[in-house]
Amino acid sequence: MASAVRKLVTVDDWLNIPSEERCELIEGEIVYKALPSSEHSCSQSAIDSTIKNEFQWKRKGPNGWWLMTEASVIYEGRPNGFIHDLAGWKKENYPEKPRGKRIIEKPDWVCEILSGNRKADLDTKKWVLHEHRVPYYWIVDLELEMISVLEWAEKGYTTIVDAKKSEKRILPPFDMEFDVSVLLGNEPE
Repeated sequence: MASAVRKLVTVDDWLNIPSEERCELIEGEIVYKALPSSEHSCSQSAIDSTIKNEFQWKRKGPNGWWLMTEASVIYEGRPNGFIHDLAGWKKENYPEKPRGKRIIEKPDWVCEILSGNRKADLDTKKWVLHEHRVPYYWIVDLELEMISVLEWAEKGYTTIVDAKKSEKRILPPFDMEFDVSVLLGNEPE
């Protein structure tokens, strides 16, 4: 008996799914995203507001960023479309803010907060982002209470910072010191 051949879902198929259905296209397969926990939401909100306040609203011109939460980004080549917890585009690379329900412009920074889809964030998304030369990839691990900053390198991402909850650290690509505890969703001291 011949085994069934699985038909890969295309980017066009993914684009035809209503955007209110929280799903990603990972290597040709639709993967539905679970609703985030309150801890996930608090961290996402804290990272967004902290970075956006300094790097989007205060910094006009070429040193600023376009920052988004829940950004749906299409990656050309193999069928991949991810809903990033946070993503950013340097204004010097993209003078106009990326628009639409599914963005085709490659981000300069992506941040994923690990939750139910840890394997995709740590494996598949990581190598797709590397393949597309996304310069910085943050992985926020609420269980370990740390943020890892990965920087693009020819042979694969290199971890350049592992910041723990109790630390204040500069987290590239952003040139300011962050209170890691606050970015993890905790109240400032």
